[in-house]
Amino acid sequence: MASRGFIAVLDAARSGGFPATALSPLTLHELLVSGHDRQWIRAEAEARGVRLAQLDGAASWAPIPYADDLPTPLKQRFEFSGTEVLDLAEAAGMDSVLACGAFAAGTVPLDELVTSYAAFCRTAEHRGLRVELEFVPFWGIRDLATAWEIVRRADRPNGTLMVDTWHLLRASHEPQAALDLLSDIPEEKVTGLQLADASLSPQSDTLFGEGRFRRFPGDGELDLDTVVRLLLGRGGLLTVGAEVFGEAVDELSTEEAGIRAAETTRAALARATR
Repeated sequence: MASRGFIAVLDAARSGGFPATALSPLTLHELLVSGHDRQWIRAEAEARGVRLAQLDGAASWAPIPYADDLPTPLKQRFEFSGTEVLDLAEAAGMDSVLACGAFAAGTVPLDELVTSYAAFCRTAEHRGLRVELEFVPFWGIRDLATAWEIVRRADRPNGTLMVDTWHLLRASHEPQAALDLLSDIPEEKVTGLQLADASLSPQSDTLFGEGRFRRFPGDGELDLDTVVRLLLGRGGLLTVGAEVFGEAVDELSTEEAGIRAAETTRAALARATR
């Protein structure tokens, strides 16, 4: 929705009855530099009954923020320093920052990632922000095991994990191993769940390209029920939402996308809790 503008993000959330939404640092930054202040941003969200809950996409916490060959639109999204990211999240009254490692795999030693993540969490904690770390299989933190090792060793009270079902079940090299590990991670350390489905057959020549073919929960072949049932049953989750973009969304109106996201997310939760 961000490509359609800030108001479209809010309208999609309102249409689906979502109480909260995430925003990228770039979206917030562009609003502020265009002359809108934090009061206007919050008021527009409040007028639609939507809270701005999470800043989605912090990469500068790592020693290398992103790989040189990252597409330009993603570089622009990750261009903000750690301080700028936290300033933006605080300005919007958010609860958390979603962190990822957009650097190339193998370019940053694990010890350095642990140290950098811990430092970022400490700074965020002073602002009342949680830092959810997300693994992305085609970037530097490729699997759940690595993300959990960083969070575990950093040992910060506000350092937790975000699990994206597409990353876990469709893009992971060993999905079953990731599921087994997920069962062993303490419940309070997995606080966010993003739902997306997919076809199991290849839709693109690259894993990155496969992301354009995410589907709404229940519209694909992934075993979302197992993940949802596991995480909901433990009680540690603070947020659950849809993370769908690309082909499935492009042909829908803003309102239709919000409604579809809500209907399929609620259905996925209902199936897993029967």
